[in-house]
Amino acid sequence: MITEVSSAEIRKARLGVCFVAIIALIFVIVISIKVSKGVVGPISALNWVPKNATLINVSIDEMTTTTTRDNRSQYTLYTPRILYKYTVSGQEYIGRKVTWSDIYDDGYMRELGYELKRKWAANVPIEIHVNLSNAAESIVVKNIIWEHMSKLLVGFIISWAVFLWLVYVLVFKLKHKK
Repeated sequence: MITEVSSAEIRKARLGVCFVAIIALIFVIVISIKVSKGVVGPISALNWVPKNATLINVSIDEMTTTTTRDNRSQYTLYTPRILYKYTVSGQEYIGRKVTWSDIYDDGYMRELGYELKRKWAANVPIEIHVNLSNAAESIVVKNIIWEHMSKLLVGFIISWAVFLWLVYVLVFKLKHKK
């Protein structure tokens, strides 16, 4: 069964799909920026050199979040805040970067925070990774934290799929046949 549609209805449908596609494009751009931040850092740090560093200070930052308006469900999320010093070619540097992005959670980051606190209390050096072309750049965890990146990648794939489907509908399906 074929339904006849007027060109005015097609224009309205195209306008609606364009509006949704623009919103989807904004979402795709935001998600793409977040994914690129999570991937570019670890890729750029592939050649960074591991070094030992001395912890100067360690604390665990807490953030309490709620899932409902009436605060029935509360979660406490954690991230380590550290200060460490290291030496490259006789020059001493101070670093504070733990991961590529500021991540709060109640799993990996909490455990990392407690591990760093134990090492600080025992005066045990930690392994960091240093960019030898700019020794002031250093990081503790240079790899991708898949626990967080996997959610972003799923959102990235879904947002691109929806956007491309909207473009497909706009270009190939909403044509007025004469």
